[in-house]
Amino acid sequence: MWMVFKKTEENELRLNIILEASELGTWDLNLKTKEIDYSERLIEIMSGYKGTDKNKHQELVNYVHPDDLVIREKAFQDAFITGILHYEARVIWHDKSIHWMEAKGKVFYDENNKPEKLIGALRDITYEKNHQNDLQESEQKFRLLANSMPQFIWTADIQGNLNYFNDAVFTYSGLSPEELLSNGWLEMVHPDERTENIKVWLNAITTGNNFLFEHRFRRHDGEYRWQLSRAIPQLNEEGEIQMWVGSSTDIQEQKMFTNELEKLVKERTKELSLINESLEKSEERYHLMIEEVQDYAILYIDPKGYVQNWNLGAQKIKGYKAEEIIGKNFSVFYTVADQKENLPQELLKIAKEKGKAQHEGWRVRKNGKLFWANVVITAVRNKKNEIIGYSKVTHDLTERKKADDKIKLTSLQLKQKNEELENANKELQSFAYISSHDLQEPLRKIQTFSSQIIDNEQHNLSQSGKEKFQRMQNAAQRMQVLINDLLSYSRTGIQEAKFEKTDLSTIIEKVEDDLKEELEDKHLNIEINEICEVNIIPFQFRQLIYNIISNSIKFAKTDVPLAIKVTCKIAKGESFNFDRLLDNVNYCHIRISDNGIGFEQEFSNKIFEVFQRLHGRNEYSGTGIGLAIVKKIVDNHEGFIRATGNLNEGATFDIYIPVR
Repeated sequence: MWMVFKKTEENELRLNIILEASELGTWDLNLKTKEIDYSERLIEIMSGYKGTDKNKHQELVNYVHPDDLVIREKAFQDAFITGILHYEARVIWHDKSIHWMEAKGKVFYDENNKPEKLIGALRDITYEKNHQNDLQESEQKFRLLANSMPQFIWTADIQGNLNYFNDAVFTYSGLSPEELLSNGWLEMVHPDERTENIKVWLNAITTGNNFLFEHRFRRHDGEYRWQLSRAIPQLNEEGEIQMWVGSSTDIQEQKMFTNELEKLVKERTKELSLINESLEKSEERYHLMIEEVQDYAILYIDPKGYVQNWNLGAQKIKGYKAEEIIGKNFSVFYTVADQKENLPQELLKIAKEKGKAQHEGWRVRKNGKLFWANVVITAVRNKKNEIIGYSKVTHDLTERKKADDKIKLTSLQLKQKNEELENANKELQSFAYISSHDLQEPLRKIQTFSSQIIDNEQHNLSQSGKEKFQRMQNAAQRMQVLINDLLSYSRTGIQEAKFEKTDLSTIIEKVEDDLKEELEDKHLNIEINEICEVNIIPFQFRQLIYNIISNSIKFAKTDVPLAIKVTCKIAKGESFNFDRLLDNVNYCHIRISDNGIGFEQEFSNKIFEVFQRLHGRNEYSGTGIGLAIVKKIVDNHEGFIRATGNLNEGATFDIYIPVR
């Protein structure tokens, strides 16, 4: 008996050691009495507390996030049926921080097959969940970047199955994601290249080497265009392939140029072969043919790279006369750096092995000046398939290169100008804030001293003096409102703003509380329908809603009860009758309408300008900055706003915010 007890004790000790090492929290719940026995680790996972204080079952449940209680309840109901408990849920710690936990357990039944006991364990999975969110965010950034590129971007798993395409592929092919992902992409490839395409792709998958292939893709209108496709394996820390990332770039224009050169080279190569069979007749024909071409430098070099023939095009482009260059090695046309890298000999080697070598880069004229050239070197063989020389065709692309460089320079200059504008804007905002802030001190003194004079010196003032002091106080009050609005406008920036997913109903509730007195005075209740959840800057959007609703209150009719209606929906840009929206982008459309005095439609853009007022100061209060702030906040969210109105019928503000 003692040995059995000893063995049991050892097993329990061993189990406790394992549980401590695994950092699991355990529990033993009596389902009939609701009594629970649990480990110290469990209370730490549930509440963040470290200690031995015992809590009742319901007290532990209170730590579960309210939104996840339904998940827990369903898991328990299922457990009573299946005998197995498993769920994930959030818990709110004593410091109000939110954590994730995973619960697993087993139900034990009594002799009547009634649930008697539930034993299980808890595991903290907060890190895993956060890491999962990071991965999702990283993937989203990748997709946004990929969809912004004109090239085709695609990915594949380790077996070579394509599992992602960017929007450019769908636009080009006209195929749906389902069609492409079910090997429909192969239908895009020209039938002449499909077999070789599969062969080269499988070789890359098998060997782990980079994939590189030229093929034609069918466009949605039936036209085929040449594409250069590349794919690189993505490796983990152990050097194992995790996925493939590829791109396809349109090379139709380059291919047409290359084909033109190939055609020209083939024609010339054929002629050169005839020259070797009949030297006397072919020599004359060759020279006549070459002399006719002046836009291309066409020359013949021997197997070691020495120039044997020279046309007028070569003289025009490179600057050498025939007698100055024949017999010299063609490496003289290459820069010192390319010569050190042995580039000329590498190109001959490629042409010898593959039949043709193509290269684009800087070359050197006779006068030492550089020019940008496209070069095609083709191996010339005799009937015995022996290399007897090479034909070399050079096209001067310097002007195109200058144009490309100019575009790059212009882009860089534009970037610099944008940075300068951003800095200037920051300085302007700072200046506006400081200036407005410094104006408040003398204004406060004016307000204070005038109030003291009114309160203490009334009996010494004439009626005219009292009226003038009252006008001075009114003017100071308007100045105070103007300064506060200027400060609000200067602060409405995005530099330090944080976007958060927010339920708009919570924003509107806060605005209603801010305007409680004004709403009660107007006997107004705001009608709210179809409110959305959207990624916004909360404090800025609160200012936006506040300004629009307070504007409606300000311009309400005196003889008709004010009615304000707020609606919201999320849909594609193409579903809205607004040409500034992108068709395939989701937007949150917020509409705020009232039955106030309205405005004439011709002023729909003017109302968003700073200090612009459609009514006199004596008729309606305000500075003319409120709607300018609204416009700036919408701009900060990369959205759009438009106002429509009918005089004496009301105004409507339509806001479109892209869904992030």
